[in-house]
Amino acid sequence: MITSKRFALLAAAIFCLGLTACGGSGSSGSTVGNDWRKSGAVVGSGTIAHTGENSVYVLASVDANSVAFYRDEPEQILVDRVPFPAAVPDAQESFKDISFDDINRDGETDVSLSFVSASGEAISLVWTWDSKKGYVYRSDLSNISSQTGGISDYVGLWEYTARNLWLRIYDDGTWEFLNDQEDVTQSGTLRLTDTGITLIFDGTGDEMQLDRSSSGDLLDGKNGGVLTPANRIQSTVPCFTRNGLRIDGTVDTGTYLLKNGVATYVDKTGSGYSTGDCYWEVIMTYDNVSNGIREIRFEAICYVPYSSMKNTGDGTKYSAYHQLYDFYTGKWFTRIDDYKNSSRGKNHYVHTIEWNGQSDIIEFTRSSKSENNVDGWGKIVNAY
Repeated sequence: MITSKRFALLAAAIFCLGLTACGGSGSSGSTVGNDWRKSGAVVGSGTIAHTGENSVYVLASVDANSVAFYRDEPEQILVDRVPFPAAVPDAQESFKDISFDDINRDGETDVSLSFVSASGEAISLVWTWDSKKGYVYRSDLSNISSQTGGISDYVGLWEYTARNLWLRIYDDGTWEFLNDQEDVTQSGTLRLTDTGITLIFDGTGDEMQLDRSSSGDLLDGKNGGVLTPANRIQSTVPCFTRNGLRIDGTVDTGTYLLKNGVATYVDKTGSGYSTGDCYWEVIMTYDNVSNGIREIRFEAICYVPYSSMKNTGDGTKYSAYHQLYDFYTGKWFTRIDDYKNSSRGKNHYVHTIEWNGQSDIIEFTRSSKSENNVDGWGKIVNAY
């Protein structure tokens, strides 16, 4: 009996332009010509100076989902954008202040925003600079109300079973899609919405809306998919299928050829080493399920032709190795000679495997015998 479990997933990374900033002030005004700066969108300004690059004086503009930094030019030229961990309703109206101080004293300028709603509720959002990721949201330094939602409800691993993918969400508002080998296939940032979260893909800016269901799952309404909470990445595609491993013979289908399945040599040094073909057959003698336990008994027979029995003599010794693998997980149950008997007695072995979130115990016993010169074969080895 073979059972097992697979993992799958996707990964994500955040794209942020690395800059450092200092200073800040509010400004607004009426629209004049085509100068966007006079539209009333500017809420603050400051100098961003990333290590190793020229400093940039920027104007800040906010909406419900992000704060954007533009060059101080009549044309709206984007320098960087930092997504909010949750939507801030009426962001422009409730905006209070923006600061580009070096909060963590690492020589890089960070970003902090504050809002005060009409009801007097205060919100503060803080990002610190990371040389690899850019601005990283700091939930430990921020304060966002429960009304706007919280990213903590989504942080963790989610399995997208229909696509054999996994979504990992981090508390800094970044995400990764992973495959069953835990390779990152896509990444980006997210924003909270009234119904769930929106994934924003790095590079393309494409978006995927995931709505939270009453049961706590994430629903991909556009593609008809469902993401469920997961503890780990494990593929639902069997290991043998996933890796293109073929089954050369099945039970009760007669004999099948195993090319170069027999090896002979003269002594322990390997002198005169040669190989030859043999034939295998597997016969099912018992298969029954009782009380949730499946019991299988089978006989594996190896037929060795005379032509494959080279370097033989009176003192020739013969050994046959038959090994078991789990089709689903690929787990090798170890060569019989390499591990000890269980407490149940000689030739009794126990293995535990994980498949589709379940643990299964596989117990097996084995015995074998061999015969020479039977029915025209040089040797026959039976394993039970």
